[in-house]
Amino acid sequence: MAVWLYTFWALTSAAWVWLALAPLPPAAPGWLAATREVCFGTLDNGLPDVHGWIGLAAPVPMLIALLALMGRELKDQMLHLMRNRSGLALVLLLLTSPGLVIGYAAFRVAEAPRLASAPERGALPENYPRLQVPCPPFSLIDQDGHRFSQERLKGKMTLMTFAYAHCQTVCPGLLESLRRAAQSAPCRVVIVTLDPRRDTCGSLRGLAQYWELPAGSAMLGGEVNDIDKVTRAFQVITERNPATGEITHPALVFLCDRQGQLQYRFSDPSVDWLEEALRRMQAQ
Repeated sequence: MAVWLYTFWALTSAAWVWLALAPLPPAAPGWLAATREVCFGTLDNGLPDVHGWIGLAAPVPMLIALLALMGRELKDQMLHLMRNRSGLALVLLLLTSPGLVIGYAAFRVAEAPRLASAPERGALPENYPRLQVPCPPFSLIDQDGHRFSQERLKGKMTLMTFAYAHCQTVCPGLLESLRRAAQSAPCRVVIVTLDPRRDTCGSLRGLAQYWELPAGSAMLGGEVNDIDKVTRAFQVITERNPATGEITHPALVFLCDRQGQLQYRFSDPSVDWLEEALRRMQAQ
């Protein structure tokens, strides 16, 4: 029993890593690309984003639990299999499979800089995965003190991101990209603060003006628990330093269509990518 459970773990772990890291061919089915994007996210160089790497580690605790509960049984069964040539080959394959998977992951990471510098990097790929899922429900407060939910995303294309006022690293460049992209198509920009302790509802109007959001855009805030619910719903992985209040977060951008559905999810996208995505939505 133990050796078959280990075999199942090895196969599913290899499939999990392949789903996250293997290059998708141009003819890949849409469901495969969408599944990969939802599970792992996709950076410009084809690697997972922050939450994707965290998800890739999921098989590790499964292996630890298997070894803790059935380690002795697994050892005895493998020694029994090694008594014949075919069993020995199976055991060697099972024992080396984690190393092979790790080696493949290392190869893909090492190859990533070359992919990132390829000439076609500046163009949004034709087969870039589309989410095509309803926007997660949420309820926050905008800069005018009004309740803002996912229903208000309908009727106009929306570029939505998560940022906070005191950020001096990710947010300034991200917001500049959104402002420039919003000039190319009729869309609104929606920003959800990641720092409700300092970006209080009373300061949202000033933030919207400071960030020079396009007309019709929204700066959203709320209670700490409300923000936590939204970040979990959108799978935005954050880490707050309680001593300084600084927040580590990815540069995620979501593009919603006029029906309020999430169509694209980008990680630190270029202005060109955002403009092309908006053009594709506008042409529909």
